[in-house]
Amino acid sequence: MRMERLNSRSALVIGAGTGIGRAVALAFGRAGARVVIADCGDAEHREEAVAAVTAAGAEASSVRCDVTIEADVTAAVSQTIARHGRIDILVNNAGIGQPPGDFVTVDWADWQRLIDVNLRGVAFGMRQALPPMLKQRYGRIINTASQLAHKPAAGAAVYSATKAAVVGLSVAVAQEVAAHGITVNCVCPGPTDTATWRASDAGWRKWKAEQLPIRRIAEPDEIAPAYVYLASDEASFMVGQSISPNGGDVSW
Repeated sequence: MRMERLNSRSALVIGAGTGIGRAVALAFGRAGARVVIADCGDAEHREEAVAAVTAAGAEASSVRCDVTIEADVTAAVSQTIARHGRIDILVNNAGIGQPPGDFVTVDWADWQRLIDVNLRGVAFGMRQALPPMLKQRYGRIINTASQLAHKPAAGAAVYSATKAAVVGLSVAVAQEVAAHGITVNCVCPGPTDTATWRASDAGWRKWKAEQLPIRRIAEPDEIAPAYVYLASDEASFMVGQSISPNGGDVSW
């Protein structure tokens, strides 16, 4: 049974081939949105995501998009508008984790890669989606940050910095566009069962799950409802906010 919370809204979810992004695309489809799934990973993952959204009874399509290439982001936004006539919702979810190492040992090339994907990719998405949203005087932009934006961690200094920058950028842009019917907000997930999580040290993963108040990590479909809410008309007064589903690891 579909909930029409996002009835016929046009949504572009960048970084939707797997993990949280795929769960968000599926939740949007179940809520009635028409979804474009963008990702730079295997085409098979994009098509699997499209199939899942279509099976939920929603319209879905896909496009390859590398967020470090502004032309790719431009093309994803353009395809969304060409297919649906408008873009109502943008989710900037593409992101990468930090290679193992403390602050002084992280290579500058890794620094730049993290900035290019985690921060510039978000900026590219907003810069391309905002003009049509401003023209139609409606839009919902949701940027994926991390709980580490609010609780930076040793061993993840660069990653934490990029995610804190995403929050800061989102707040500033939210203040610029709120009077035009557009909201910009962040979701800051805690530990979640994604490929990035599974690639981290097994001993650390066990310790982290056990020290959470909820005593386990999240599944992606437990994170997705925060995006559905922020994408809905019910969130019209949410401007420059961060929602952090994190099992109690960070509270404010």
